[in-house]
Amino acid sequence: MALRRVTIVVPNPKAPSYRLRLASLEPFAGAAGLQLSTVVLPRRPEWLRVLRLAATFRSSELVLFSKLKLLLGEDLLVRRWCPLWVLDVDDAVMYGKPKRHGEPPDQAWWRRRRFARMVRNCALTVVGSHELARQVAPLGASTVVYPTPVDLRRYPLAKPDAHGEVILGWIGLGKNLRYLQDLEGVLQALSRRFPFRLKVISDRLPALSGVPVELEPWSEATEGESLARCHVGLAPLSDDLWTQGKGGYRCIQYAAAGLPCVASPVGANREVVVHGETGFWAKTPEEWLEALTRLLENPSLRAAMGQKARARAESLYDLSLLAPRYVGWLRSLLLLPGFQSLSRVDQQKRRAAVREALNLESFEV
Repeated sequence: MALRRVTIVVPNPKAPSYRLRLASLEPFAGAAGLQLSTVVLPRRPEWLRVLRLAATFRSSELVLFSKLKLLLGEDLLVRRWCPLWVLDVDDAVMYGKPKRHGEPPDQAWWRRRRFARMVRNCALTVVGSHELARQVAPLGASTVVYPTPVDLRRYPLAKPDAHGEVILGWIGLGKNLRYLQDLEGVLQALSRRFPFRLKVISDRLPALSGVPVELEPWSEATEGESLARCHVGLAPLSDDLWTQGKGGYRCIQYAAAGLPCVASPVGANREVVVHGETGFWAKTPEEWLEALTRLLENPSLRAAMGQKARARAESLYDLSLLAPRYVGWLRSLLLLPGFQSLSRVDQQKRRAAVREALNLESFEV
């Protein structure tokens, strides 16, 4: 039987969102009868970019866009070549990321309109969290939640020495260190009470004066082992429309490693970290200091929370469980009869047909 052709369209093939959410589907695609290929659609120049990929779109049976918003006119061309679309987003891309820390995200009307039109053109929108689903679902498409998965085979269970120096861990891109730097005062106060070290798994160090911090260069091959040498994970965030749409992947990684986590209760952080069971939520500096103090003082609490976090990762975020579900959605869409004519009917009828074909409930995980 011939494999069904699915083209993944990305603006940046090096982006974590593509690598973790879409490239990771490849080993599972063949069993679902799918052949996945990836092409790059550059953000600029915009007006010629889809024309260069016309042959690719014509040969595709389904196009899976990663965090892209086509221009008016571009979408008409691509729909003519291939009408069956899926959109995958793990950030609030209907807004512009704040240029400076503490500023609100850009809410330009044209960006929100382009995103809404993109959602309406898609048979299915796959989002990284329930919070993001609540923002996207009213725009018209069927919406499902697909948390960014972790391959648990690459995350050994953390077993740090309970009697030695406590290691706090933070993992992420250097451009997101600004959120960690918000904890400078908390970490300074903590260092006056407890011996600990902050391990930053990234490409550069944060600006944290008076805090014992070390850099461990990030590597996809070693990130799991790096986290396994920590005791507690940190996931601070500001609270705005941009961060509310983030997927909470840092917290998922901590859970995969069996680490308790202290997190800002923003967006998907609230979904991943179960307050009082797998970690703590903390809003104010006082709450952060209290939560970290409890974990540093009590090795048995750290161990118990870490075990529950790992069990939660095994049941909710493991790639081997989630990826077959995603490729199953794609296969079901490809088997939907007469989609080209269905794409021209009333949006509500189209949405009902897709949901019936995929057997979806609202915001399904």
